[in-house]
Amino acid sequence: MKIKTTLTLCILALGLAACSSKQAPQTAAVELPVTPPWADQRMERFAELAAREGFELEREGEQIRLIIPVDGNFHPKRTLLLPSGLVPLSKVAQTLRDDHDTQLAVVGHSDSVGDDALNKQLSMERAQAVASVLMLGGVSGKRLQLGSMGENQPRADNSTDTGRSLNRRVEIVLMPYPTRLALAD
Repeated sequence: MKIKTTLTLCILALGLAACSSKQAPQTAAVELPVTPPWADQRMERFAELAAREGFELEREGEQIRLIIPVDGNFHPKRTLLLPSGLVPLSKVAQTLRDDHDTQLAVVGHSDSVGDDALNKQLSMERAQAVASVLMLGGVSGKRLQLGSMGENQPRADNSTDTGRSLNRRVEIVLMPYPTRLALAD
């Protein structure tokens, strides 16, 4: 019995020694294509669109903001889009329609003239008007969030006409799924 055990151990030792002396087969390194970040893939498209339509474009990390001024795009005393505002927004909708990796928040802003509650309502109605054009253009409502900031997030000084004009805007905030934007006052 001792001879069998000794013989088995010797065979195992030789087998282990033989296995450890072999070199592992070399594998070729496979280079995977580098996918640019989500926002990089969209910035060029939206930069061209924004420049052509008179919108502003801002990027912060993986978030893109398309800023639509109220002046020239909406009726001055109402929340109705003017025909001059419909065509550019239709082009935005065409660009976004088939981009299912993008979700949107449409956020209305106002200046500080008038009642805060009224400004918040006007901001929401303008955001709804923009969202409606996007949905009519084929963007799924499931990808949209609506928000109204009223006068709470000014971009400029509300004491001047120019500043108030800059503050009256609707922003389309583009984000990759599954990000969610927290809308707070």
